[in-house]
Amino acid sequence: MVVQPAPLPIVVDLDNTLLRTDTLDETFVRALFHQPATATAALFAMPRGRLAVKEVLARAVPLDPASLPVRADLLAWLRGRAAEGHALHLCTAAHQSVADAVAGHLGLFESVTGSTEHNLKGCSKAAALTSAFPGGFIYAADSRADLEVWRQAAGIVLVNAAPATAAAARRLGPPIIAEIVGEQATPRDWLRAARLHHAPKNLVVFLPLVLGQGWRDMGSVMEALLGFALLLLLTSSTYLLNDLADLSADRAHWSKRHRPISSARISIRAALASGLGGVSVVLLAGLLVSVPLFIGLAAYLVLTLAYSFGLKRVPLLDTLIIALLFGLRILVGVAALGQPVSPYLMTFALFFFFSLATAKRHTEILRARPDGAAALAARGYRPADSELTLMVGVASALGSLIVLVVYLMQDAFVRVPYADPSWLWVPPLLIAIWMGRIWLLSHRGEMLDDPVSFAIRDRTSWVLGTAVGVAYLLAL
Repeated sequence: MVVQPAPLPIVVDLDNTLLRTDTLDETFVRALFHQPATATAALFAMPRGRLAVKEVLARAVPLDPASLPVRADLLAWLRGRAAEGHALHLCTAAHQSVADAVAGHLGLFESVTGSTEHNLKGCSKAAALTSAFPGGFIYAADSRADLEVWRQAAGIVLVNAAPATAAAARRLGPPIIAEIVGEQATPRDWLRAARLHHAPKNLVVFLPLVLGQGWRDMGSVMEALLGFALLLLLTSSTYLLNDLADLSADRAHWSKRHRPISSARISIRAALASGLGGVSVVLLAGLLVSVPLFIGLAAYLVLTLAYSFGLKRVPLLDTLIIALLFGLRILVGVAALGQPVSPYLMTFALFFFFSLATAKRHTEILRARPDGAAALAARGYRPADSELTLMVGVASALGSLIVLVVYLMQDAFVRVPYADPSWLWVPPLLIAIWMGRIWLLSHRGEMLDDPVSFAIRDRTSWVLGTAVGVAYLLAL
């Protein structure tokens, strides 16, 4: 009778292998945005080694294993091998408490080994596995640091390995048992994460250029374009940081969990580096151009981060901050051109955008059903607040129209030469029609997007906007 040898045990790495993310990055970024004192302590622990950093973060930032993105294709492969008799083991450089939590959630592994007394990576992991499995083992992992482990293994499973790493693994000698190719971030993923479809909101930076007739001077046009480019880079960078700050909440959301960062198509490390790098480039460039431009960009950064990290949950203050952010966009355009600030224009902008932001909240309140009450409450609102948002929003719309008329009489007609300024009375009328339509749709619960994004796709808005532009050209 021939005795068949028992199937070799399969040892699986955790970070970027079983999970599509790195647990050290997960804990650090959560500490950075929600427990900055812990993130600072982790940074100060770096001279003592990576294990010291992991211990600081593991104690203070416990991860919810159910929220972590698991590599479903690898999980299915492992379950198939387990059905064939292979024993499954988890061995990772992540902290032991993190490894235990993930393994306990999956209920798949016969043993779990993580970092405790030393960082279990590379040669130290290879030695530990050779000692634990003298009869041989199959090892599934992803990184170049795993080459030392693969060298001692009886079989190799490549999981989302870089081409150079995969080529080096094939030269080691042990056979390639399986290769699982993961999703790679595409340019479309980065464009989506940076919210470039929101770029039209930054076009208000050109408003001072248009109203001041600065478009006649190419130098002014280039300055406005520079302001627009810097603002676009800044807003895109803050969107990346905001997604990192909201990582846990986004993964629990029915649609946001598919975003490139929350789904781990874009890694936390890449998103954090891109976000911080973009912010640094913008602030440095703004400072080199002019101090007022730097102040405007820095103020936008501070306000948008304050909104993301708490103020968005304060009723009505959240919509006021959105209006202030649009106002800061205009100020960036003013600073780029070196023009004086028009208090009438800024007041109009604040009333106008406050009304539009409130219209979006009004729609959300009206459309909130019992199953959406929790999400509404998380923003600080209640279903009964619809009367308040209606009153405040419509009043703000009317206030913006009054300020616009005063702006035309006291500022535009006086400072800027027009051949036939009577045509400038047409835009306030058209804007009043448009805002009335926005509030009508909002009160009916039919405003499915924020009004600015809605206007970009709405034919009636384009017709009214074109008529405003024609009136302005006739006034010239």
